[in-house]
Parts: sequence; structure tokens; C-alpha cells
Amino acid sequence: MNHRRLSDISFVIDKELNVKDGNRSFLKLVQKTDFNVNISNILEDSDAKNLRYFLENFGDETPRRSFLANIKSLENYISTIFTITKEDEYFRVIIEELSYSRELLDKALLERREYSALMQNFDAYYFTFDGKQFILKNTKDLTTIFEGSKDVFKDYFSKTFQLNLHNEDTADQLHSMFDNIEAFVSNKYYSLLQVDKKILTVHTIKTSTRRKSSIVASINFTKNNVPLMNAYSESRDGLTGLYNKKAITELAIKKINEDKMPCSLIILDADKFKECNDSFGHIFGDKVLVTISSCINDAIKGRGIAGRIGGDEFLVLLDVTEEDDIRTIARNIRTEIQWNITNVEPESVVTCSMGIARFPLNAKSYEELFEIADKSLYIAKYRGRNCYILYKPEAHSKILIENKQADGRDASGQYFNECVEAELEICHQMGEIDTTKGQTVTRVLELIRKYLQISKITVYNKDLKLLYVVGEDDDDVRSAFMAQDKHYFKLLNKYDFLHLDNTNVLSSIDEERYELYHAADISSTIEYLVKDEAGANQLFVCYDLYRPARTFKKDKIIFALLMAKKLAQIL
Repeated sequence: MNHRRLSDISFVIDKELNVKDGNRSFLKLVQKTDFNVNISNILEDSDAKNLRYFLENFGDETPRRSFLANIKSLENYISTIFTITKEDEYFRVIIEELSYSRELLDKALLERREYSALMQNFDAYYFTFDGKQFILKNTKDLTTIFEGSKDVFKDYFSKTFQLNLHNEDTADQLHSMFDNIEAFVSNKYYSLLQVDKKILTVHTIKTSTRRKSSIVASINFTKNNVPLMNAYSESRDGLTGLYNKKAITELAIKKINEDKMPCSLIILDADKFKECNDSFGHIFGDKVLVTISSCINDAIKGRGIAGRIGGDEFLVLLDVTEEDDIRTIARNIRTEIQWNITNVEPESVVTCSMGIARFPLNAKSYEELFEIADKSLYIAKYRGRNCYILYKPEAHSKILIENKQADGRDASGQYFNECVEAELEICHQMGEIDTTKGQTVTRVLELIRKYLQISKITVYNKDLKLLYVVGEDDDDVRSAFMAQDKHYFKLLNKYDFLHLDNTNVLSSIDEERYELYHAADISSTIEYLVKDEAGANQLFVCYDLYRPARTFKKDKIIFALLMAKKLAQIL
């Protein structure tokens, strides 16, 4: 196990987080001269709450345990692991920075999220599923009551909680619950009838890290003897468990138009969701939507509400308006969605785009706020997807005006006419290419670059040796990488090209390629390995755009591929 300590910081605390002893490094961290301090002052509120619960239920059977916490150091929070050892009624803590210990991080993060889930909604029992087995525990001291496979636990669960399996709805709910849990479908509520005619409710929550996932299911008992339909089914989306469009809209209108409460509104759209459905099927598409809702819930952490307002569109209403807080939440949503979905299906490139507006800073009513957030979402899509735009008039008003003008150009036909004229000129110049005069080739490449509004075009021959670089610089960023990576072209589709509107998506798919683009400041790219009819390489052409990212229009992608083929015929 490889990890690094933060100057060997250690201290001793009680269950209320009062410090009893420590070393000088700890005093330096808290900027105190004595140990009369409570460490909740340097922790996030949720971490302090969870740590108290963690210590209260620290079992004697495990003398040393790990807890993930964010401690405040100067202006920032640092993710750390507390290695905790019980010493009589006190606890000795060593703070260790998270650097290389991915296995320890995953374990501690899952535990922390498990506690967070329980703090939100639990009664006397809960169970977890880690992909292999089910574990039933009580919430008093976290004692393990049962551990086993799905089929064994299903039978044990039914008998222990005296479920009335003669009731068809209960039998169907139970079957659906275990199937969904096994498929890691979460944020579901299941109502099960017991033999005494009371209702047992199970609520599932998914907790995930980049490499591991777990389902935490809280078990809740009601005192009602007659099963009744409640408002939940009327206000919630059946698939994701979030508010439905009607409910979230009414809550937002009340908060903004009636109560005049300052808040922030996020409109989130799943990128390339249609392509995901077409490639992997609607069942996987449903899993994607459920995953997105789980990531949203995990990121807002009780600081707002969320709803599904369309097929792959979500609305989030936050109680926070500070820019740093909003950016943190939006960043967490974006990265969690990308990592969780690609972790399940690496070939899927489903990410999310978000438009964000604040009340009353940006608008005076819900309708105006929604419109601004929706237009900001459009900007995020144009910027290459997999990003968010927090609306600022000084930065985005001009873009909205330009977008409106562009829409007008499209509607009038002006844009298409301009494209035809530009492409005709490029084709004419290409016909004038003399392979003995490289200058003519570079002139055509420059015309293509300006027409596509990109930063650089790089052309390699059939042996992947550099031929031309035209653009803002003459850096060849790929040759060395291609020489050492024999699998460079693994990202190409079956038609031998790669199209990325935002190269950030590679951070969860191919870290080395992501670092290549990131170091070169390439945010959007089209790469085309042109082959002849026999399948032999002819030319490798790369079209790169530097930051900020931008979505390539379909007609421009087609033109870029066409020009690469024409160059292959000429060169």
C-alpha cells in the first residue's frame, strides 16, 4: 500500500471530536498553541456529522479503521484518510494524504457514502450489495446480521421481515427490487406488504467511486395497517425516483415567483444519449438515466432538489447562489456522471452539459430564469459538451446574440450559401495542387483550417511520418506518442475516424491519450486514417481545435472527412 503522510499529523479525540492530545504538526494545522479545540472546525459539516456517527459505532472487533474526510487547509479542502485506532474511550487519528492509495480511497469513500446514505433515511436495519453478496446490518452498532448470495438472502429477507408473498404486488416488487439491485439500478422505493398488513419500505441508494460501486438499501417500517398510495407516486418520475416535470416545475415556480427565495437553476442534458440508446439498447439507456439521477442526488447533498423534465433532460434547483459553491456542485455532477457511466460501459461516451442561472441575479421570474439557463445549456453544447456554463451577462450575452444571429443565418439560408461558396473555392484550389510544390498544399490546408474555424491541421503519410503542419503553431504532438503506442488507433470507429467534441471525455477512458491532448491544449479533434480499397493506409489527417472546446457541426465533419480523402488521392 503506497500513501504519503501530511507531516505525520496525529491527535487523540473523543466521540464528540474534542481533541485530548496531539503533536506539533497538528497544532500547526489548526493554528493553535494548545489542544483545546474541536476538529469539526476544520472539517466539512457532513464529514463532522458522519465522523461522530462513525466513532459512536466503532466496533471492538476491528481496532483500526479508515475514514475519508475533507480537512480545511488554508483556502482549500484536502481529501484525506483518517487512520483511526481505538484507545479505551478515546481514538488516536493519523492523517494521511490521498496520493496513490486507490484501493484504500475506494474502500473509505464507499464507507463514507454508506454512512451519508444512512444518515438521510434509515430505521432499524439496512443492507448493502457490493456486486457479489448481500450484507444485512442493524443501524444501532452496524452489527452484521446476515451475509450471503442473492437467492439465499432473498429467502432470508422474506422470512425475517414476514413478507406476504401471496400478495401479487409484493411478490412482483420483491422480485423487481432484487433484479434492480443486482443491476445497480438505484434511487428506487419499494413498498412490501407484511403478513400483519403493515407496509415495509425499502429505499435504495447507489454509492460509487471510480472503480467500485455499492448499493445501500434502508429498511423502513410504517405503522399503517392499510397500504395506501401516497403522494410519492404522483410527484416522482417512475424510472429515476426524482421529481417529475410537473412537480419540480411547481416547486420551482413557488420558490422563485411566490417566495422570492434566492436560488440557482441548472438545466442538465445527457450528451449523445440517442447514440447510446442506438448502440447499447434502451435497457442500458435506462441505466444511464438512473445513474445520472444518482450522481445529481449525490452532488447536491441536501442543498437542493432535482427532477426529470424530459427524456434525457433534468432540472436542478439549488439553495446556494455563491459561485464557488455552484461550480463545485456542477463539477461534481459532471465528473461523477462521466466516471460512473464509462466505468460500466467504457465504449459509451455519454456525458452531460449544463446551463446555470441564478435568481434574482440573472432574472426576475422562473420563466426568465429557465430561459437563460436553457440558452446557457445551448452554449455548453456548442462549447463541446461535457461542461457547464454558469451564466454571466458580461461573458455570455454577446454569445447569445451571436447564436441568435447564427440561427437567423441558418433559417434564411445564408449560412448554407456561404458554406457552398467557401467549399467551391477550396475544391478549386485543390485542383490546382502541384505535388512538386509543397507551398500549394499548405495554402489549401490553410483555407480548410479557416473554413472549419480550427487551430491546426496535421497530415502524416502512410507510414505515419509527418508531411504538413498548418495552423497556430508547428508542433507535432502525435509522432512520438504513435511511435511508442502501437494501439494509438484503438479509439477510431469502424469507419477509421475519431470525432471528439471535448477531449475531457477521455479522462475516464484513456488517461494517456487524455494527457496527450491536455498537454497540447487540444480540446476538440477529428482524426481520420484514410485507407485504400485494399485496406492499406494512405494518409492520416488530424483537425485540432484548442481551448475552449466546440461542437463540430455535422456538415463540417463530413467536409473534413471528404477533404482528407481528396488529399489522399492527390498526395
